[in-house]
Amino acid sequence: MSVIRIESIADGVKKYLEQRIVTGKLKPGQQIKEQEVAESLGVSRPPIREALKILETEGLITRKPNKGAFVTEIEEKDIWEIYTLKMGLYDLATRLAFNKISDREIERWDELIRQMGECVVKQPADLLKYQILNEGFHGIMIDLCANERLKRMLLILHNQVKRYSYKSLGNKEHLQESFNYHRAILEAIKNKDKALTIKLTREHVLKGLNVLQELMAEEGKSTESNDQNFSLKG
Repeated sequence: MSVIRIESIADGVKKYLEQRIVTGKLKPGQQIKEQEVAESLGVSRPPIREALKILETEGLITRKPNKGAFVTEIEEKDIWEIYTLKMGLYDLATRLAFNKISDREIERWDELIRQMGECVVKQPADLLKYQILNEGFHGIMIDLCANERLKRMLLILHNQVKRYSYKSLGNKEHLQESFNYHRAILEAIKNKDKALTIKLTREHVLKGLNVLQELMAEEGKSTESNDQNFSLKG
C-alpha cells in the first residue's frame, strides 16, 4: 500500500474516531482496539495506527505502554487550565490579527454566523455542525495572526475539551448564549472595536469554562479545586 493511500485512509479513520470521541460513543478512559476499528471500517492496521498517532498529538487519546490507546480522561482542574490558556491565546491572536482584518474575513464571518443560526433553530439543533462552525469562526482570527505555534497550541487545547463542549451545547440556553456571543463579537469586529472584541471573547471563553465545570460536577468529576473557579460575576 502506498504512503499516499495510507495517509488518505488514515485521515478517514481519524475523522471517524474523533467524531465517536466527541459525541461520547467512545468514553473517557475507554480503550480503542485496533482490531475492532479495522473490522468496523474494513481497513488494515497501518492507517489505524497513523490515525491514532495524530489523535495522540491532538490530545484526544493517550497511549499507555504495553496496554494500547485510550480515550484521554480529563478532570476539572484540566478544564480550568485549558480554558484559561485558551483565553490568553485568543486574546493574543486578536491583538496580532485585528489590524489585518479585511472585507473578505467579514464576509466569511457573516456566512458562518448565518449557518450557525440555522444550526441553532433546527429541530433538533445540529450540534456537531455548530461546533465545526464555531471552530471556523475563531479559526479566521487565529489564521490571520499568522503564528503557527499559537495555532497548534489552540488546536490541541480545543481538542482536549471537544467532547465536553459538544455535550454542553445540548443545553439550549447555553447554545443560544454561545450564538449570541458570536454575533456580538462579529458586530464589535465590524465596528473596529478591538477592546470590545477582546472583552466579549474573554467572556465567551469564561462562560464556556463555567458551563463545563458545572457539567463535570454533575457527572461526579468535580474536584476540590474551588479556589481555581472563575466567575463572570467576580
